[in-house]
Amino acid sequence: MPRNYVPKPGAKRYKKYDDQVIKQALDEIDLTKNSLSAVAEKYNIAKSVLCRHKNREMKPHGRPTALTKDEELYLVEHLNTCGDWGYPLDTTDLRYIIKMYLDSMNIRHKIFKNNMPGIDYVNGFMKRHANKLSKRICQNIKRARAAVSSDIIKEYFGELAKSLENVPTQNIINYDETNLTDDPGRKKVIVRRGCKYPERVVNHSKGSISLMMSATADGIFLPPYVVYKAAHLYDSWTTRGPHNARFNRSSSGWFDGDIFEDWVKTIVIPFWEKKEGKKILIGDNLSSHLSVDVIKLCQEKDIHFIFLPANSTHLTQPLDVAVFRPMKIIWRHLLNKWR
Repeated sequence: MPRNYVPKPGAKRYKKYDDQVIKQALDEIDLTKNSLSAVAEKYNIAKSVLCRHKNREMKPHGRPTALTKDEELYLVEHLNTCGDWGYPLDTTDLRYIIKMYLDSMNIRHKIFKNNMPGIDYVNGFMKRHANKLSKRICQNIKRARAAVSSDIIKEYFGELAKSLENVPTQNIINYDETNLTDDPGRKKVIVRRGCKYPERVVNHSKGSISLMMSATADGIFLPPYVVYKAAHLYDSWTTRGPHNARFNRSSSGWFDGDIFEDWVKTIVIPFWEKKEGKKILIGDNLSSHLSVDVIKLCQEKDIHFIFLPANSTHLTQPLDVAVFRPMKIIWRHLLNKWR
């Protein structure tokens, strides 16, 4: 089917009726004793059209959409929730969310390649829900601005103060993701004077291990979540680890939507199970972490996200300075000692 349908010249044109007018006419037939002919004449609708809408369920014209109407409304609701959290998604994020939703439901659509909807589907999606969704140009923070402006930081902390008002410290969790490699990094070595490019033979691979660390505002650390870059997770990789730590694997070695959802279900929610009141998760605004199921689950548990401003984690992410820097220094010492 063409992207923009154009009727053939000279073809028969059928009158298009407003759905609201037809619904109003059908309601009048059900609530009053007026005949079908009288109502059709009153609303200027063909009697045969009104009869069809009354006696059977009418399907919309054109090819059926990949998702049902209820499923699309379900997505619309959670897209607006992300906007309320201060992190509106773009069309690419929407495509990934639909893919993750279809994968989680074990649905395979032939019209999508690997369950990834195309831009045409997204455009049609936006048209069908134009009354609830719209596209707007947002203001991006450029990396060229070597440092984040003080105005952005002040605005962020101002909004943060409002969001954290009357929230107990144990109900505030800061999370962050990092990775550990087997490369001990560069260090100063003793060489002959005049040597411009000293080199040291150190065997290392390109593999890495991802970690999700999280802590509450009152200083309680949650169990870490470890992700290996591998096709399979071996039992030997999960022994002698931190208490209650959880282990997983992915082809990239990084967190994706499914692993982030598992972290929320197995680490965050059990920690907050017996705690009442509003709960806050503070972290990076990575769209690959969000899925429809995560958004819905957090709404049910009264969990709200606060996303850090882009390119400001070196200033606004407490775990970067207080935890990850000393941890990686110790990690490099352990690597050198092991070698």
